[in-house]
Amino acid sequence: MKKTSKMVMVAVALLAGVSGTAWANGTEMPPPEPSAYTPPPPPPPVEAPAPVVKHSDAGWYISGAVGLGLPENLKVPVPEQEVIGIAAFIPPSDGKFKMDNGIALTGALGYNFNPVRLEAEVGYHDHDFSDIDVNATLLTVMANVYYDMNAGSGIKPYLMGGAGWGHTNVSDGTDTSDDVFVWQVGAGVGVEVADNTTLDLGYRYVKPDDFRVADGGPKAEWAIHNIMLGLRYQF
Repeated sequence: MKKTSKMVMVAVALLAGVSGTAWANGTEMPPPEPSAYTPPPPPPPVEAPAPVVKHSDAGWYISGAVGLGLPENLKVPVPEQEVIGIAAFIPPSDGKFKMDNGIALTGALGYNFNPVRLEAEVGYHDHDFSDIDVNATLLTVMANVYYDMNAGSGIKPYLMGGAGWGHTNVSDGTDTSDDVFVWQVGAGVGVEVADNTTLDLGYRYVKPDDFRVADGGPKAEWAIHNIMLGLRYQF
């Protein structure tokens, strides 16, 4: 046991002596090997911005409107005191019959090309004569074109015009009908009140060609000024 302890002590002494000799001779201990380089983690990926989608107003739409019709006098070129056929009423000396205000109704299907709109419209106009028991109606089927101007904030003034077919009917107990060409012009403003929904306030001047008010009688001249309020829904 003592012999083993002495051998250990001699070994330690020899190692210490070698180390001391190395330090004394200026010999340095070899530097430790550098640790392996670990690069920093890459930055998190940056999400690409969402593509800018340009909003378009193009698309199909339907519309409907109701309005107040302000008719011009109905003019009949006949001499004073002449009775107009089956209508059997005597025209005023100037041949102008005063008409009462009435109702105007329209419905349309169209396509918005932004800023131009094209549509097919059906309209109905109903008016009574002021001084006699006679009624006049006008049914129209027209092709219309609109030009919208963007004023911002969902407000779009517009100009419009249209032309097509009109069916007149004058009734004093017996109906007299005629088919004529009819045209209209107008202006107004559309205000977007909800998604795809526009409130429309507009003016229309509706002018049918001269039409018969009685079988075998003269043709009458007439026009209507309409103030319309409607809604337009675009799909």
